[in-house]
Amino acid sequence: MAFSQITNLHVEAFDKEALVQRNPHAEFPAVEASRPDYDPSKFWEYSKTPKPNWKPGSGSICDAWKSHTLIAIDPDSPNRTQNQNYKLMISSTVPRPIALVSTVSREGVHNLAPFSYFNTVSVDPPLYSVSFVGTEANDSLTNVLDSGECCISIVSDWFLEAANMTSVNTPPHVSEWPLSGLHPVHSHMVKPPHVGESAFSIECHVHSTIPIYSQREVHDDGRKVRTATMVLFRAVMYHVRDDAINDRMETVDIGVLRPVWRGGGITYGSCFGGWETERPKAFRHLVEQEDVKAVLNQLQVS
Repeated sequence: MAFSQITNLHVEAFDKEALVQRNPHAEFPAVEASRPDYDPSKFWEYSKTPKPNWKPGSGSICDAWKSHTLIAIDPDSPNRTQNQNYKLMISSTVPRPIALVSTVSREGVHNLAPFSYFNTVSVDPPLYSVSFVGTEANDSLTNVLDSGECCISIVSDWFLEAANMTSVNTPPHVSEWPLSGLHPVHSHMVKPPHVGESAFSIECHVHSTIPIYSQREVHDDGRKVRTATMVLFRAVMYHVRDDAINDRMETVDIGVLRPVWRGGGITYGSCFGGWETERPKAFRHLVEQEDVKAVLNQLQVS
């Protein structure tokens, strides 16, 4: 389609950014220019846990919470806007992984868009959830409901800017792929391609959909307004970069994956440090420890 033909169609999709106003900076380029360059040479490094000698019943290692009060916020207060709730939720539920969702429309247009309302759900079957927010279905959701499939690629730091470009509100007839400069790779089980630059991608079929309705807004006929749709996707094929997976084909190396996470506003981050923490022993073994016995004895006394 020629550019002259494209510009004669719908100019853009709904401008959600104008409504949400995620960017807190009046002049972001100037703010970014004042910051140090991103260091791609950083690598994943393990440390000890915050308190390796922690004992059962010890609680937190920091007492700062004792010197602060908790502010109660009612999300359903009539004076509180949904935008306030949105900003509170996304700035506190962090870090969130980012799914770069590839779909194909009925007309054959290839769509690509990022979603951070994304996570794993279960292993049998292998399910992932993606929530598509809005009273009207966006291009990704429309394509998913029409085709019953998609491809999810995990975003890494080496293509964050390209992935971010796919969030632009292009109209349905304009693909985000060329704007991002990312490379589509043929999938095995679904029509939508996966992102060649991604170290981990998932071909998916729709398992089920869950409509979510507003507690405040209703249509003129009394029906509640749909505000989001959560889709459960079943993984039907994985694609993992050869240097990112172990010999048993079961664990991805986070140091190679270098995943990007989403925070509040326009904040993103990457993972360069962590620790390994053992799960507690089975309770039948824990009850033999003296420190655990002491805690349980306190419960009996009280």
